[in-house]
Amino acid sequence: METAAPDLSEPHEGDSNKNTMEPPADNIQMESIIKDIKVLLNKYNNPKEHVNNYLQKVEKEIENNGVETEYFIHRNKVKKYIEKHPYFKNPCNYHIRLLTVMKYLKKKGIDINIKDFDLVVDEIIQEIDGVKKIGEGKYIKALKG
Repeated sequence: METAAPDLSEPHEGDSNKNTMEPPADNIQMESIIKDIKVLLNKYNNPKEHVNNYLQKVEKEIENNGVETEYFIHRNKVKKYIEKHPYFKNPCNYHIRLLTVMKYLKKKGIDINIKDFDLVVDEIIQEIDGVKKIGEGKYIKALKG
């Protein structure tokens, strides 16, 4: 039994000739966030701390507004696990790689399959006192004493 194929030469009844598109509310919010970050960058010589504080406020606002993300990363929990890594508890004169830290987090039960999770871990590692980034995915912690 054959079914009739729709005639594609005729326009759909719901089509209209108007091509006006308004940006969704999310885009407007993103534009205002980008403008705010640009203001912070222009206002301060070293705006890293101010930008981080602003982004944390934005994350809390998104969380409070009920905007659900697929995964929410608990930065403090991840930071505590990273600080418990044997390298960060007892550093040596050799560097540690991001891959090693990611494997450690996976072993501890943290889902590392979240999109851009490695970038978040990179930021968290750099926030730890005495840690310097010496290359792409390589960090060294200053020895005490």
